[in-house]
Amino acid sequence: MEIDNKQVFRSSLYNFLKFAIENPSEKMVLDCGAGGSTPPLSLFYSYGFKTYGIDISEDQIKEAIDYCTDKKVDLNIKYGDMRDIPFIDGTFGYVYSIYSSIHLSKKDTGIAIREMERVLKKGGLLYINFLTKEDQFYGAGEERNPGECTENFDGEEVLHSYYEDDEPDAYFIDSEIIYKEKRKILIRTDVPQYRSCTLDYIAKKK
Repeated sequence: MEIDNKQVFRSSLYNFLKFAIENPSEKMVLDCGAGGSTPPLSLFYSYGFKTYGIDISEDQIKEAIDYCTDKKVDLNIKYGDMRDIPFIDGTFGYVYSIYSSIHLSKKDTGIAIREMERVLKKGGLLYINFLTKEDQFYGAGEERNPGECTENFDGEEVLHSYYEDDEPDAYFIDSEIIYKEKRKILIRTDVPQYRSCTLDYIAKKK
């Protein structure tokens, strides 16, 4: 059954979708951090992709399963850690993580990207984004390691990693960076005095 997808996602996700549609790899996609009430995988599903997703939060997975039940679709979302992806080498044409890896330490981010590259087919595409040190929340919490800050959100301690503009380049060992964009959000009417800054990367498996 096809999703009647009236949801609107982040513009960077549509940008990756455009690259994926134009790329000749098999249309199988993995979302690392796929849970939540409006799973981004539904966008790829609506364009005919075979979808798979992993998440380490049981609550987020439940929300995604509830969505699938309501829409009568199966996006194939299950428990899994992007630092140890539960699929064999070269399974997917496309792998992405949007605003999920930002909660990993810089060391663990490197491990996660190795795993994403591992499960990609040759010529497949990887999309991931990073927070920069121009983001409004950088420096708001306790910086335990360079660029790694723990912050308190609703009583829960959350880790965020922040980067210099070219710092993430070194993560991409088995893939070639084919697209890189610095995204600055300076104004949002729904969040007063909101300012964020991210780096978007798309890389192609060698």
